[in-house]
Amino acid sequence: MFTYLKEREHYETLYDEITIELCRDKEEVLRKVYNEAKAKGFPEIEDKSKDPEHEALRVFNMIHYFEVDLLAGERWERRSETIQEWIDGDTAKDQRVSDARLSAEPKCVHCNKTGLRIIDKDLHHQGNDYEHEDVLFTLECAACDKRTAVWQDGTLWERISTPCPKCSQTMSETSRRAKYSITTTYTCPNCQHAYKDKLDLGVKKDKEKPDPYWEEDKARFLLTDEKGQEYLKGKRNLEELAKWGREFKERQANKDLYEAVAQIQKINIGQLDSILKPSIEKAGYTELTFDKPKVGKDVYVGFSCLDGKSDRAEYDSRKQLKKTVDGVLEETNWRLMSDGVSYRLGYLSGRVRAYEDEQDLIKIVNRQIAAKPSRTSTSNSQHTFKGKDGTDIIL
Repeated sequence: MFTYLKEREHYETLYDEITIELCRDKEEVLRKVYNEAKAKGFPEIEDKSKDPEHEALRVFNMIHYFEVDLLAGERWERRSETIQEWIDGDTAKDQRVSDARLSAEPKCVHCNKTGLRIIDKDLHHQGNDYEHEDVLFTLECAACDKRTAVWQDGTLWERISTPCPKCSQTMSETSRRAKYSITTTYTCPNCQHAYKDKLDLGVKKDKEKPDPYWEEDKARFLLTDEKGQEYLKGKRNLEELAKWGREFKERQANKDLYEAVAQIQKINIGQLDSILKPSIEKAGYTELTFDKPKVGKDVYVGFSCLDGKSDRAEYDSRKQLKKTVDGVLEETNWRLMSDGVSYRLGYLSGRVRAYEDEQDLIKIVNRQIAAKPSRTSTSNSQHTFKGKDGTDIIL
């Protein structure tokens, strides 16, 4: 029986041939465009002080790199993976055919007897469904010596009919085989329209002429591992360049935002005491202390203090401390945690978190913009951010 799986060399040769043809097609398009531009005197080259042909060649080589050279590199990069996918796919097909069993014992379509012998099974498309393949069994009847084709689910195979091009009725077919050809005559029983189709089975006497550029193109388009590594390096450089370009464009479009981020005071853990203590004591709290920092993906520091005003209610005490801490940290890279401030018998505690990543700092600025009304009266759509040098940054 026919098997789909071939030697690995078959897939390697096929993949390489496709690579060469794909690159040739791309290159041919570029050459055609170049030759047409040359015939017109390179009108696209506006700077007439430069040699137009030299400039056109420079553009051609640049486009050739992106359209052809990178394609050859991509084909080299995916070669082993794609070949293995082909091998796995054909292995799976062979296994599917091997495991296929008829759902029921079929009868001969010619003499209606059972006991048919399987002589072949293979994958085929049913009707006009070219998306899926099913296993088709070919069986031979011992009684009448004729053959029956049955799909795995027991459905009889039906020959695809040929519609008449004039009246769409199903045409009848008769075939006549010669030594090196099969001639099929199609006749419409409705309008009598008829035509013949000849299938040539003979071996062509004229051998194909050898491709004079095959070896040259093979050397150009089938990359060695050394050339492949150069391609990967160039690819990474292009990706980095593209990433830098996107970031630059984004920064230019949001210049004020990034300037505001740059103005945020970057406070380290050791500076928290000197930043918070004066304001907290001024608000009537005493004995400010900090816990041991928790350093991981993020940095958290717990703090606690006592309310020095005995007549202050719990709600007011928590609210005032939160307002004080938020106000002191507003222009820094630290923020009070969302669990806020806890209170018990005049003892208050909370946690603050450090923001180090630029994207996190951008979120801080955006939250400030969303939370605060404009500090200027010029426009309701403007917001100001106080920089560490005291200047106003308008967003």
